[in-house]
Amino acid sequence: MWPFGKKKDAEEAPASENRGTSSNARAELLWKAGSRYLGRKQYLKAIASLQEAYELEPSRLEGRLNLGAALYLAQQPEEALGHLKYVLALEPKNTMALLNIAATYDALGELDESIKTLETLVADRPNWADANFNLAVAYMKQDRLDDATVALRRELTLNPKHEAARTLLNEVHLKPRKRQPEAESSQ
Repeated sequence: MWPFGKKKDAEEAPASENRGTSSNARAELLWKAGSRYLGRKQYLKAIASLQEAYELEPSRLEGRLNLGAALYLAQQPEEALGHLKYVLALEPKNTMALLNIAATYDALGELDESIKTLETLVADRPNWADANFNLAVAYMKQDRLDDATVALRRELTLNPKHEAARTLLNEVHLKPRKRQPEAESSQ
């Protein structure tokens, strides 16, 4: 007989004893696999693993955050939004959730919500890498050049070697400003 044969019924543990433990262990493996796929930029594989883990363990914050990020990165922002809102409902100052939901709002065309979220993040975590840069990018999309300049200068104060911030600041300075309508003088 082969040593790798199928286990006999007597060797198998009753399913009812291990169901809770095995689903928790399976969820853990799926969360980890999904996070690895996310790190490798294999977003569809990440979503598949994270979605299955979510069905087994829906209250895990880190998993919901990663699932939201994977959905956003796979260009499924509508689906991402609910997971990110869930994380922020329980941890309103979760930096990664704030960054991800700001990007998701931007992808959904809700730039005002994106800016509001990034402003909240910068107020709470003024030294967080790239927060001011992301805020500047959002300001640029609304042609708020003065606000973008301030945010980029803050970013460069925190990280003087941030090349993308330097490049964007140069673009801000080269972009023509809209002229303010001259007040009509009294006749």
